[in-house]
Amino acid sequence: MDMYQAALVAVLVFTVPGFLTCRVSGVRAPWAAAASIPASFGIYGLAAWFYGLTPYAYDARSVSVFSVVVLLIAGCWRLGALAVTRRFRGRAADDGVPEDGDNGAGAPGTMDNQTAQEEDSGTEPKQEQAPPVASVALSVLENTTAHSEAETVASTMPGDGAEPQTATGPDGAIRRRTPLEIPAEPGAGNADEARDRLRQREERWLVGSMFDPVWVLPATGVLVAFVLLLSRSLTLLRDTRYGLENIFQGWDVHWHASVVRFIQETGVASPTRMGELQNIESREVLFYPTAWHSGAAIVRELTGTSSIAAINLTSIVLPALLLPLAASVLAWRLVGNRGLTAQIAAGFAAVIVVPLPVLYWIGYYVGAWPYLAAIGMAFIVLALFMSVPAAPVRAFAAALVFVGMVETHPSAATIVVLVLGLWWLLDLVWRPTHRSTNLRERICSRIRDFLLLAATGLAATLVLLPQILTGLGQSEEVKSFVAYEDLTRSESWWAAIQMQTRHTDAFGINEPLLWAAAVGGVILVVWRRNIWAPLFWFISVVVTVNSLLPFTETWWSGLATQIGSLHYNTAHRLVMPVAMFTAAAAAVALAAVGRLVLMGPIRRAARFSVPLSVVAALVGGVFLVQEADDEMQFVSDFAIGAARDGRMVDSTDLKAYRWLAKQPLAYEGTIMSNPADGSGWMYPYNGLPNVFRHYLWPTVPVTSATNRMFWNPNQLGTGNFDDPNMENEVDKAAQRLNVHYIYVSPPNFWAFQEPVPEMEVELWNTPGVTPVYKDRQVSIYAVNEWFTDSELDRMRRPGNSPEPLPPLPTRAEAGVAPVDSGDGLRPYHHRPSRLLRGPVEHFESDLEKARREAADAAESVQ
Repeated sequence: MDMYQAALVAVLVFTVPGFLTCRVSGVRAPWAAAASIPASFGIYGLAAWFYGLTPYAYDARSVSVFSVVVLLIAGCWRLGALAVTRRFRGRAADDGVPEDGDNGAGAPGTMDNQTAQEEDSGTEPKQEQAPPVASVALSVLENTTAHSEAETVASTMPGDGAEPQTATGPDGAIRRRTPLEIPAEPGAGNADEARDRLRQREERWLVGSMFDPVWVLPATGVLVAFVLLLSRSLTLLRDTRYGLENIFQGWDVHWHASVVRFIQETGVASPTRMGELQNIESREVLFYPTAWHSGAAIVRELTGTSSIAAINLTSIVLPALLLPLAASVLAWRLVGNRGLTAQIAAGFAAVIVVPLPVLYWIGYYVGAWPYLAAIGMAFIVLALFMSVPAAPVRAFAAALVFVGMVETHPSAATIVVLVLGLWWLLDLVWRPTHRSTNLRERICSRIRDFLLLAATGLAATLVLLPQILTGLGQSEEVKSFVAYEDLTRSESWWAAIQMQTRHTDAFGINEPLLWAAAVGGVILVVWRRNIWAPLFWFISVVVTVNSLLPFTETWWSGLATQIGSLHYNTAHRLVMPVAMFTAAAAAVALAAVGRLVLMGPIRRAARFSVPLSVVAALVGGVFLVQEADDEMQFVSDFAIGAARDGRMVDSTDLKAYRWLAKQPLAYEGTIMSNPADGSGWMYPYNGLPNVFRHYLWPTVPVTSATNRMFWNPNQLGTGNFDDPNMENEVDKAAQRLNVHYIYVSPPNFWAFQEPVPEMEVELWNTPGVTPVYKDRQVSIYAVNEWFTDSELDRMRRPGNSPEPLPPLPTRAEAGVAPVDSGDGLRPYHHRPSRLLRGPVEHFESDLEKARREAADAAESVQ
């Protein structure tokens, strides 16, 4: 399959299940599209865990069945929500809620303005009769001089006010009325914006739908940004050796590839069963979120590619989709309305994140692929959660996308929880969703908003609870990571603010972006009264600074360390939320200043200022795209190409993998190697059963067979208790692990990882193994015990190894055959002939069991 065709399949895999589920659950099409990716990975993550409890394999067919079940649940949720809505409205009517106009002209009814807010946030408007507030407003507006369509979509800018309006009544008299005061959505604008929304109710089928023109500019920005990232990345990947099959020479990526291969071979994708992959000997339980890998596994199956090609494709397509979309919805929520300023800012933000080194490019280079995807999901989850109080029908989708984010990488949950807490405390408490007329309603409306948010989060947490309980014991491993740098306190602050963390300092400081973001922050505070966003940006900066140089003797240092520890305490990860808010604030500044210059605040000028603003936004977008394309050239070359240079696994290794795959018993047991030299890539490459599926050491005791085989392979066949024919503990370790081959290919991944001479040098003279392959840095040894002499001789046949192999001692030299006999000239392959005895830990392998049974049978015959 062509690379771009495979990319299209990946896009469909990552979006279609989530979009259908969100849409069926009651979310309007634009927001369902925005939430489709984390929702899809919520489905994949839950399916992976569920099928891990059953004998059924995780594959495209079983996931399709699971997706249909989730769709049915979403449909039930939607029907239930409609039933509850009708019941409450019927109860309100029975209680004597005034009908249209009963409260007098301009007086709000007792019903809330949820429908208007649902239209503002893009959810399905109710089809029942309009609540009194809307009805009164519509009746008042019927005789009001209509604004132009341009005025309807114009954004409220600083200086807008609720001025009295005049209208001509049926009798021809000019009447003056005060506009209806209707509370805006939490975080949204003033009463003029709410009144504009109510005017659009006559076209309620259009508002919030896929055909709503409000979504054109944001969607355009997201699409252009996606194409920029995707085309550049795929072009660079295609130019590498082997293209999609190129092995990424990175630490974490080895594990990602192994997980996808494991899913392919076993059908097990459960995050609670990853110990079966990592801990070959001990089978110790390991929790590792696998939603990212589960999605990649479906891509692999549907495209017919390898595990390596699938992760390469997923690593590019997924963040290319998520990051522009995340920046767009973040800018939308920062402005907090459906106005033209919000639309332009959302489109600009998507393009601004494209060249930022600290996001897509460095995240890709360090191999933090699931983490990068989860960061993008976090801001989409935030946007959806923020609309739940105004549109409770979205709670199902919000819980699902939260599940998808956590199952991709749990650390992103800290972003969602912190931002939602700040937003609720600094915005929603002061501007609740529902209009209140007395103290009781004010209290109840705020309690309702809080309970809706808390219940949605609690439902998602309960769904994840079985997995959370499994992974609790491993949190200390994540917290143990540190990445302090040699910086002064002032340098650490500037490094975080300027986003000059690991690897990013090579690409300079984007000062125009920082200045624009500062202006955007001021605009958000002064115009939109948005305090939560700048405050979270500052908290993120503090946590990043603490990871570079820990604060001492401060009350917040412990909290900053706790937050940072869930992100491996690495600044290049913790700075990503800083970068997202910086990009979104800069986009707000560009959009707001542009609207201000084009007289956006003057409503009477909307007839020409709106089209001018749209044209200016498109022209400005073209310049932004050109600038983004130019800026990302250098950083993209580094991010895509630097880790694909073959420094760990080169063509020599790949050739050796292919050779080894054709040898006897290659797939019947295991293959020992040094995980630090990257040779474990043989498992995702062609399924060779390496003991190490990750650079990271498995969970085993000190006296384990894994440790003995790794540190002392040179003792194979050397004897025990001065008896050269007696098994020793290393021989027993080889039997327990079923090690058939030992693969050696230095150098190691990290500079601090010392060579292992027992494996790299001394195996050449170890009696219990036979060298069977040599090509440059690669050496392969067969463990004699598992093979016959003829099998070993065939593997050593001249020409089978790229380089000549050293001669073996003859049977005559070993003293097991006469010198003058024909048998004495044959190569000698030593094997222990006596079982290990004594006060040592005894592991009975299948081979030992067969030997013991044969000996018992021989004794019984005698």
